[in-house]
Amino acid sequence: MPFLTGLTVYCIELDKTPQYVDNLTRNKIFGGIMRKKLLALCLILLALGSFVFADDAKVMPAMVGRFYVAPTFAFVPGAYNGDGKYTSISGDSPTLFNLGFAVEFGVLDWITAAVQWVPGWTIFSDVKSLAPAAYQALPINFDSNGVADIFAGAKIQIIGEKAPVASDMFRFAAALGVIIPMPGPDFSKEAGNIAGTKDATINSMDRHAFALGARLYFDWIINKMFFLNLYNETIIYLGDGDFKGHGLDTASAIGGLGNGKVSYKYKLTFEIEPVFTMPLAEGINFSAGLPVNFVYKPAPGLSPYNAMYFPNSNYKDDSYVLSLRPNASVFLTKTPLPLEFKLIYSLPILGQNNIAQHAIQLQIRAYFALPGAER
Repeated sequence: MPFLTGLTVYCIELDKTPQYVDNLTRNKIFGGIMRKKLLALCLILLALGSFVFADDAKVMPAMVGRFYVAPTFAFVPGAYNGDGKYTSISGDSPTLFNLGFAVEFGVLDWITAAVQWVPGWTIFSDVKSLAPAAYQALPINFDSNGVADIFAGAKIQIIGEKAPVASDMFRFAAALGVIIPMPGPDFSKEAGNIAGTKDATINSMDRHAFALGARLYFDWIINKMFFLNLYNETIIYLGDGDFKGHGLDTASAIGGLGNGKVSYKYKLTFEIEPVFTMPLAEGINFSAGLPVNFVYKPAPGLSPYNAMYFPNSNYKDDSYVLSLRPNASVFLTKTPLPLEFKLIYSLPILGQNNIAQHAIQLQIRAYFALPGAER
């Protein structure tokens, strides 16, 4: 599944404010933070994109379900700039701990319904080293705590062993769903906390905007122990965010400009993964995979103030990241409640306008069957 992704660099340089913005308006735009006489305010904020389950084309058997718990620890030793150059972050690496959940249930042998909250809730995070040097000197903490949005949808297997188009060599499935926005931080209040030297949240866990999602899965079954998986996710954002929920610089502009809108457009994910499986013993199955994952996001659009009031912000730049995600899992099928443990490590290879985030995730999957399930 894709891990947390994205980097947005927001820079507001006071000495480059447009000449047609008078001093009074300028003061309103940039708020109390700017009264500290910083020559520049450059915030590198974690944009924690969605953990989605980049699974294979398999579906759950009818009347069988599974529940996920997915704790994740992530750290960010560096970032990629607009030219794709990697730069280490000075000071301690930003860290976070997130706890995600999901439930999937087989409605039919070829249709699975799912509700996924991954990433779910960031319980702890420390991102002070991403703040400007002047902020780091303040006796306060900066975090990225909060909740992510929820994905709800259904996965339909079109080609497969029990699918409408029967095949034992290929599997193909498509999933449709919606992104249900959850509450995010109000950065107008967070900017006030910073001005009052109080702990503050400087990043939103997700985009908190309504969206439609489509996922495609294709498996080429080479033999009983090996198959190749191709995966794509396309998210189309239908609802806009606002300045209060987008970032500190846009939130600080509300006093002088009003609460503008932020368009997130879309997000694309592609992945290819060779998967190896084998039995270790009776009731114990092992599998391992090496996914190559690519995530692309266009620059968000600000309306109606984009060019005039944020000339030095990095909104015009798109972002992407390419990562390796080696994983291994053990599936215990003979226990009273079948359990699967899957360990995943995410390693960035290259990117642009993106954090170089490393993450370790443990997925704990518990399987259950309801009356009517095939034994």
